[in-house]
Amino acid sequence: MDFIRLNEHITLSEITPKDIDSFVEFLNEKEIYINTLTIPFPYTKENSEWFVSFVKKNKKEHGRIINWAIRNKEEKLIGVVGFDNGIDGHKAEIGYWLAKPYWKKGIMSEAVKKICEIGFNEFGLSRITANVFEQYIGSARVVEKCGFTLEAACLKNYYKKDGKLYAKTI
Repeated sequence: MDFIRLNEHITLSEITPKDIDSFVEFLNEKEIYINTLTIPFPYTKENSEWFVSFVKKNKKEHGRIINWAIRNKEEKLIGVVGFDNGIDGHKAEIGYWLAKPYWKKGIMSEAVKKICEIGFNEFGLSRITANVFEQYIGSARVVEKCGFTLEAACLKNYYKKDGKLYAKTI
């Protein structure tokens, strides 16, 4: 499997059908659901199959991988990072999640930095954005460590999830 080494323990590589069980295992964590917009809860095998198919379609459409598996040293999927809505000319939005046992270890900051580097240097992007729920401080710290700048303090009532309105920090 081709991969991008982030450090001696973590790599990025293509998402494959072999990852379906890891998606189900890790995405049934309520805190991941609460802090992401489009990941359903509970997370099912069918959700995983749909996502793997979606990633394959994006790769075909863009001619290369735009969503990567974050893997531990055993090559098990422990998260995902990529350009959520594809590449839109000169810009893209980055999205990510990481399995809870791997939080607060700097893994996501390394992954986001690497994907931004690829976006700017290989895809020719001039703008990469990241949207963060107002209450999710950890995600805000990730993008801040990666050099993102706050352009708008807060967009009130921007997202609706589970019947509640949430602000978006960008």
